[in-house]
Amino acid sequence: MRQSALTTLGMALKRVTGIRDFSLLRKNLHKRMGMLVYHRTYTADDIVGVMCALGMRAGSVVCIHASMKEFYNYRGTAEELIARIQQTLTPEGTLLMPAYPDPALQHDDSRIFDPAHDKTFAGHLAETFRQSPGVKRSINVQHSVCAWGRHADWLLHDHSHCANCWDEDSPWYRMTTLGALVFTLGLDSHYIGTFDHCVEALLYKEHPYWAQFFTLRKTYRYYDPQGQVRQYSCVEGDLERRTHEMTLIRHFGPAIYRKTRLSNLLVKVFESKPCLDKMLELGRKGVTMYYVPSPKRYKF
Repeated sequence: MRQSALTTLGMALKRVTGIRDFSLLRKNLHKRMGMLVYHRTYTADDIVGVMCALGMRAGSVVCIHASMKEFYNYRGTAEELIARIQQTLTPEGTLLMPAYPDPALQHDDSRIFDPAHDKTFAGHLAETFRQSPGVKRSINVQHSVCAWGRHADWLLHDHSHCANCWDEDSPWYRMTTLGALVFTLGLDSHYIGTFDHCVEALLYKEHPYWAQFFTLRKTYRYYDPQGQVRQYSCVEGDLERRTHEMTLIRHFGPAIYRKTRLSNLLVKVFESKPCLDKMLELGRKGVTMYYVPSPKRYKF
């Protein structure tokens, strides 16, 4: 994979400073500063109350991305929060969380994805959800999804049959057709959620800029529920990606995107269907969250 000048510079800075992860350093500094400013504590009921004020209700389809490192004023457990959200949604609703496994699975052909046992690298809340009763997991090495509730089976069923992991048969796209609310809890103000990759997944056949995101065919192996080794193939990219989602968020109005704060905890919600429609509209004009690869040398 060809490296951008920014990546080359970043690697040089790491060698000079000895700092291995600037992103982690920034997050730790942000947490330390926040702990000096924010002291109000909150419970699972408080978080659910904020989510309901932002649109969640019984029967909703909800996808959550969370960083529990930012839950330092939270008085409760991951299990308690998941249970309260499920109680609010009721079995008529649906709850999803990302469940992508160890990224090394994408590069080590000797390893086999085990959906039933491989931990998710999407954080503590997502991993706790993965292990919760009644939760199912899609078969996809890149961007597996866990789901519970009414639409779980339909959302997850065809993920290993997708041409790419975010196309029309993926949980990431299918949830938008159900009007899913995508919540981020404790994540940066510029973060949207994994479903924003549906843009390249849907546009890569329309324009050369988007075509470069899917140039490599890969085959992955996994264990089925009976312990037998199966495999699936998909297309993916072999290029460096750097994003600045605020390029897109500045185009979103309140019908698409809302946010609030509970003590230190930043809570955002994206209305997935109009949000994806807007991102596709912008993508066809060359307005994208990616600055690497840059769309500037392409005509739209």
